[in-house]
Amino acid sequence: MNPRQRRGVLLMVVAAIGAVAVFASVFVYLRGQQDQLGEFATVLRVSSEVEAGQPVGEEHVETESVPRMYFDEELFLGDLSEVETPADQELVAATHLEEGVLLQQGMVQPQPTLTTGEREIAIMVDAETGVAGKVQRGSVVDIYGTFQAGGHGDACAVRVLTEVEVLDIGELRPQEDADGGSTGVVPVTFRLEPDSALELAYAEDFATKLRLALVSADGGGEPGGAEFCSEDFSDQFSGGGGGDQRPAPTEEGAQ
Repeated sequence: MNPRQRRGVLLMVVAAIGAVAVFASVFVYLRGQQDQLGEFATVLRVSSEVEAGQPVGEEHVETESVPRMYFDEELFLGDLSEVETPADQELVAATHLEEGVLLQQGMVQPQPTLTTGEREIAIMVDAETGVAGKVQRGSVVDIYGTFQAGGHGDACAVRVLTEVEVLDIGELRPQEDADGGSTGVVPVTFRLEPDSALELAYAEDFATKLRLALVSADGGGEPGGAEFCSEDFSDQFSGGGGGDQRPAPTEEGAQ
């Protein structure tokens, strides 16, 4: 075997060793990824759209397997039976459930026991301006909405409802805003009379923003006016009401 042939054989041996090393590296990497993923867990995916307050049963969900490392058992539901429900109550959607979303704690809840004439209604409230972590289940709140000027009407801030009890608060979730960004929203559920539920539904759809104002445990006192509009603002802070109130200089002062 001449030197050129020996170099060729040596290169083939080196190439074979390199191939074995690459194969071993890939095998070790895949084994490591498999060890990290570990076992798979079962989560529930919403298979059909469900409106807020409507019953949620096995026909509305389907199971899906996900790596356990991505599965937070305290956040996601693997079975509807995980939600504690009295025997005489059924599960209902706490807020509107889109088809395809993974079911989380707080998205479904036992149907509350309503008295004759009451309605349960859930709205999405901005987590910062509406809840801020202080409003809890059982809190009593006033609900305010701000409306932009339209037609011949003024821009107004309106107290939509006064001293209503919070029935439940869901989990914080992101929601895309009009500018393409993301903001945190929380589903808040109330138990209301039909007329009040209608007013709240209108406010949620047409108000620029809804806010919850926590009412003192000692009572709400006199709530005052129900709205404050741009015309009231102009009257209050114009020169006649909120401008410079210094008296005009006298002739001696002017000299």
